[in-house]
Amino acid sequence: MKKEYVHALWVSVLSVLGLMSCQENEHMIYGEKAAVYFSTLTENDSLSYSFAAGLTEEDVVSIPVTIIGEQSPEVRKIAFSVDPASTAVEGTHFKNLPAEQLLPAGAVETSIDVTVMDNELENGDVTLILNLETNDDFDLGYKGRRQAKLVITNQLVKPSYWDMPLSLYYGSYSKAKHRLCIQIQGFDFPPAMDFNYIQDFMSYGRMVYNYLLKTPIWDEDTQTWITADWSPL
Repeated sequence: MKKEYVHALWVSVLSVLGLMSCQENEHMIYGEKAAVYFSTLTENDSLSYSFAAGLTEEDVVSIPVTIIGEQSPEVRKIAFSVDPASTAVEGTHFKNLPAEQLLPAGAVETSIDVTVMDNELENGDVTLILNLETNDDFDLGYKGRRQAKLVITNQLVKPSYWDMPLSLYYGSYSKAKHRLCIQIQGFDFPPAMDFNYIQDFMSYGRMVYNYLLKTPIWDEDTQTWITADWSPL
């Protein structure tokens, strides 16, 4: 029993020392120049905006950016550039992209807002690629999170967050069901998950479920009838 007590005591002491070491390392990291990264996208991901619903000819897409470091009482600037590999054309597919993004005083996150437009998409999707850059205020943050890809399309695109959490409210995905959701809701799903919509998703998910209980719809892509085969929350 005594040996077990001594062992437990040493484990506790080592844990505390480890925590103190981590905190010291974090302090050293945050004591350095702040860095910036895309917080919801990796370089292997993409954000999609679809005009397939036909509800608008332009809209604003927000791409979240977060800093590693401490808050500042001063307004700071986040630098970025449009990658030459982008196929989206300014003035045709997007506009109002700022030259740099301002980070408000006291903030640790913001978003780069760009207006996307439903022009000349008949021949396929276009992509706007943004690369974060270093400047006097920020270094570059995590590797793999320094580039953001925004795909602009007029085709229906399965939301990246459908499997979780949208499937809890709408069941499995199909384009036919997606079109029905737009018809019932009066809007398409946002390009990125917005938890402010959770209550709306719950309500509209039940409406889609109740509709399909009475009126199954035919899915041309899968050649199957889409029914209310899930239990909405």
